[in-house]
Parts: sequence; structure tokens; C-alpha cells
Amino acid sequence: MKYSLLVFLMCFTVFSYSQETENDSTYITSFKHKIMLKANINTQTESYSIQNNDTENFSLTANNNFKFTLSANYEFLGLSIGFSPKAKNLPYKTAFQDIKIRLFLKQWIQNIQYRRVRGFYRDGEILEGVQEEFPNFKTISWNGATSYVMNPNFSLKHVLYNTEWQRKSAGSLIPSLRYGYQRISDYVENEKEAQNFYNISIASDYYYTWVLEKSWFVTPSISPAIGVRFTNYALGDINEQNTLFTTALNLGLYFGYTSPDFVAGANFNFDSNASNAKTKTNIISDRSYAKLYFGYRFNAPKSAKRSVDWIKEKVKKK
Repeated sequence: MKYSLLVFLMCFTVFSYSQETENDSTYITSFKHKIMLKANINTQTESYSIQNNDTENFSLTANNNFKFTLSANYEFLGLSIGFSPKAKNLPYKTAFQDIKIRLFLKQWIQNIQYRRVRGFYRDGEILEGVQEEFPNFKTISWNGATSYVMNPNFSLKHVLYNTEWQRKSAGSLIPSLRYGYQRISDYVENEKEAQNFYNISIASDYYYTWVLEKSWFVTPSISPAIGVRFTNYALGDINEQNTLFTTALNLGLYFGYTSPDFVAGANFNFDSNASNAKTKTNIISDRSYAKLYFGYRFNAPKSAKRSVDWIKEKVKKK
């Protein structure tokens, strides 16, 4: 049933797409020649479901209730670095790294992400007044996404990256190919336990931006996806391999303020992920989170402009 629903949603976003495809310069103002510096805080947490045997199932959560991200976008390049302070209400420390690189090539957007989290605690259950700690539980992932904005009059760069300004209401279907590798490891009775995930999926994203009073906007989004996951689990002499079919659904609501120099806004997202079988470790299937951001645009220094122009010339020659 859940696979049928996801397929229906993907088909619905495709067949309901009815935007103009001719480029109209009055819809979008580009700020790619300015540097966009942005800071945000979000409540997205890292959680996993652990299945030790057929009966025991519990959740692990990272000790970082809030994450901060600093990002810079200029011309066709973007970089984000995320970090998280230790939560004051818990004694456990979580090491968190999140680095993202973006490439903007006309209507194509390429994302590459490296993420590392170490140090979790058992969620929800307190034994003898102490919450169980898993300091060696670690996850490392490399993820990528290649997206194409089908309507040239819609700016995904305005909604997500603030390098453009959507001046008139518009929407677009955005097919995306997502892929990645994730490794989860821990120590069980002094023996290393490791699980590898290889993921690939296709998504049918749809965004629509309503422009309100020129500078304000509201953008809802829906992103159903289906894919396949290859897993490998190793503990001592045990080695298990599985091939799973996956489904995902992301619902988003974005709103904010845009001007030639300043941007500010908030995002609300709900993620749901599922697979057709259980593995030793699973990503928590349903979660929601919010993000607040603000940013500033300014003219690029001559040194940055020269560096980008040099890269452009090298690419053209090839």
C-alpha cells in the first residue's frame, strides 16, 4: 500500500505540472555576482532504531538539540559548514560535522555532503536515574543529489540558497536523483559492529512560490521518492547482506523576506522514510524539524572574482 501511495504521488506531481516553460526575465532577479553569507539554526536531530534481537527494539539519539550552519554562495559555487553545541541538560557529548558543497549550473543543481556524528544515548528509558550512553556509536555518510528545475521561471535558488529573488509567483517540477553511502559502527562486547548502506533513489519534487507584497514569499513543497538500498552487516563471523526497496516523503513549508541586501525566514519540514524489511540499524522513520535563517549579500572582493573568473576560463577551454 505504501509503495502504491508513493508512486501515485510521484505521478501526480508530474501530471499536475502545468507551468510556462519559456524564460521570462521579469520572474527572477539574479544575485550570483554577489556573495551570499547566511547563518541558520535548526532542530533536526540524528536518531536511529536499534534491533538487537526479535523482541528488543530501542532508539538512540544524538546529544545535539540544535544545529548551527554557516554558508556562503557565490556565482556557481556554494559551501556550508554545520556544527552543534553540547546540550546542557545531558552529560553526554556528541561530535558533529556536516559539510556541503553546491554547484549551480543554469537549471541544474548539484549537492555533495559529508556528515559525521559520534556519541549517542538511549532515548526514552532511564535506568536507576542514569540514561544509557553509547559513546562509540558513530555514523559517517557521503551523500549526493542531482536536480533539474524544469521551469526556468521558478527559482529553487531563491527558496533554498537565496542567490536569486523570485519576483512573480511560479512553481516547478524538480526531478532529482539521490545517492549516497553511509556507515554505522559501534562496539559490542569489545568487538566492532559495522553496517554499510548504499542508497539510490529518484524523487519527484514540486515547489510553488507565492510572492506577497514583492519582498515576502510562501513556498510549500512535496517530495515523494522511491529507491533501493543495499546493506551489509558485519559482527565477528556474522556477515549479512540485504537488498531493500525504500520509500520517502518530504513535506516542506518555506516562508521569508527577501531584499537586495538582506534575507530572513523559516522552514518547516516533515520526513518519512520506510523500507520493506528490518535491518540491525534503521534510520528513524518519521520526524519533523524547523529552521530559522538570516543572511546578507555584498559585493565580492576582487580576489574572489579573479579566482572564479580563472575557473570559468579553465572550464571553457576544456
